[in-house]
Amino acid sequence: MTAELSNDRRRKSVWTTEPKSKPDRAPTYEILIVAVLFCWNLLANLVIPDLGAVPVAISGMVVLLVLARRAGAGWSSLGLGRASLGAGTRLGGIVFFVVTAGVVIAALIPPLREFLGDDRFIGVELGEMLYEALLRIPIGTALGEELAFRGVLFGVLLAWFSPLRAALISSALFGLWHVLPGIEALETTTVPGLASGLLGALSVTVQVIVTAGVGIVFCWLRFRSGSVVAPVLAHWAINGAAFVVGWLIVENGWK
Repeated sequence: MTAELSNDRRRKSVWTTEPKSKPDRAPTYEILIVAVLFCWNLLANLVIPDLGAVPVAISGMVVLLVLARRAGAGWSSLGLGRASLGAGTRLGGIVFFVVTAGVVIAALIPPLREFLGDDRFIGVELGEMLYEALLRIPIGTALGEELAFRGVLFGVLLAWFSPLRAALISSALFGLWHVLPGIEALETTTVPGLASGLLGALSVTVQVIVTAGVGIVFCWLRFRSGSVVAPVLAHWAINGAAFVVGWLIVENGWK
């Protein structure tokens, strides 16, 4: 027990410890990485249709990894080291199970079932549901966003800041990443008055803040396990389980 407490204290101190030596160069690659994220976000939300989400994500991941490696980041610092793969899979698997079970339990509660089975699932065919759950969400969303924000961005920021500060910066940008999806959601909402000026802006702002908070949790999973696999599985569970359960609710008329 004493050893476990000692390890917890050490990990907490490491979480807030600044790097011993910062890069002796301008943060050129870090700026380029943020620029690539900006372009990726625009392409995914304004230019490329839904079916282009996976190719755009794959292309974005390749470019970001090249920039991160050019910046001097090793595979381990990007959460892609072999040594941490097992720990990331175990921690991510636990979160995946807990989140999925939580979504299923929520579907058994009438008020929450109404929330999960919203109008976006009306008319969605089985093939489209499988594409979303098994391809677009795990690769285009979970893997793409986690490799971008908890892998590359968080990894390169660790050379400049403590893990906590790196998590706060990457999570703030992760929140802003969801501004355009939040605006798009307002355009299709059926909630009266939600898409109007001030209320709509407040809705998007809340979504950004909540998403940034989730990003910090994902960073902790990445830091705790040393692997980006953990937040990828957690992200997939949150989005994928909600999508599949929501589709089942609407498809079978369980509302």
